[in-house]
Amino acid sequence: MYDSTVLADLEEQLERAAEHDLYAEAFAEADVDPTDLGSWADFQSIPFTESGDLKADFDAHGPEGSLYTEGAMISFSPLGDDLAPMFDTRADLDYEAEVNADLFEAAGIEPGDRVLNTFGYHLFGTGILLQRGLEELGAEVFPVGPGDSEQAAGFISRYDIDVLVGNPSFALKIAEAGASVDVFVGGGEPFTSIPGYREEVKDALDCETAIDYFGTRHVLPIAAETDAENGLRVATDYAIVEIVDPDSGEPLSLGERGEVVVTHRRKEGFPLVRFRTGDLAELERRGDDLVLPDGVIGRTDDRLKVKGVKVYPESIPAVLAAFDGLTGEFAVRVTRPESTDHLEIVCEGTADEAELAEALASRLVISPDELTLVDDLEEPGVFDERY
Repeated sequence: MYDSTVLADLEEQLERAAEHDLYAEAFAEADVDPTDLGSWADFQSIPFTESGDLKADFDAHGPEGSLYTEGAMISFSPLGDDLAPMFDTRADLDYEAEVNADLFEAAGIEPGDRVLNTFGYHLFGTGILLQRGLEELGAEVFPVGPGDSEQAAGFISRYDIDVLVGNPSFALKIAEAGASVDVFVGGGEPFTSIPGYREEVKDALDCETAIDYFGTRHVLPIAAETDAENGLRVATDYAIVEIVDPDSGEPLSLGERGEVVVTHRRKEGFPLVRFRTGDLAELERRGDDLVLPDGVIGRTDDRLKVKGVKVYPESIPAVLAAFDGLTGEFAVRVTRPESTDHLEIVCEGTADEAELAEALASRLVISPDELTLVDDLEEPGVFDERY
């Protein structure tokens, strides 16, 4: 799926990774030579890195873990119930800035544009990383951060801000306070995977362009839309993306739905190798680009297999959010009354039942056998009652 240039970069990256105990031990245990990649299939024999592996490494190697890189910027990311340190060297920060600058340019942001950045600057450092990319492009950045929507709207009006960057939900609050911009860059929560959400944000902000940006604090960026607003292009200069079966870990073909696995192409501090994100998406090729056509459409945590089809209940909230009359509360119940699986979905609120059933079938890739709308859902959740 990736060419020889990418494989050469990955071989160098794996050599750097093997200098850390976490990977040296994992490579040795799997009996793989990370410096001898003859093919993409060889790379996919490298073991995954999971959140549990990182947690164990932090426990075994003190608070910084074995991926600690001296002199790097230290910020944090959630890891289970804890916060884990992340490391970005000066070279990492410069490289990330270049990659982000290219993504922002493709989104329609131009040198000299004024950008209000409402991502947080403390603890996680997301605002800092995105600001570096915007400044690399030549934009003027207002580091406002999250919190006060009326103040943000006032800045936008007073200083003739062109671009707003932040969570879509916070952008709507800023719009309610009277703000409008030309371009919106949304991330940090589901955005374009929710049907109709882009249009809602664009109407509220009276903006020409609203694009989705996907990254985790571990790997930022992973993918982002261009001003064509037609799917998130993988930032292959920075992140190498695979889609795997969440159960078996086997690689999936283009167009199949599965778990997003990410590897840094070049990273000094906190390098990640085949990191399982837990995010659910599909991957397709468009010319030279690899694209997540519908963005991140859910999580893999509570997956079920119904009639031979993998069903991901975590992708349902994005569907429900597109219907004004629904509260977002739902229950999924799978039974086997005779010899065939029966999928029932119960949603709280009001909606056109046929439209909702069609939307759920499209997202889940299986039609519910029974869809019920109730005024008050007593017990939301996922219930597999077949066994």
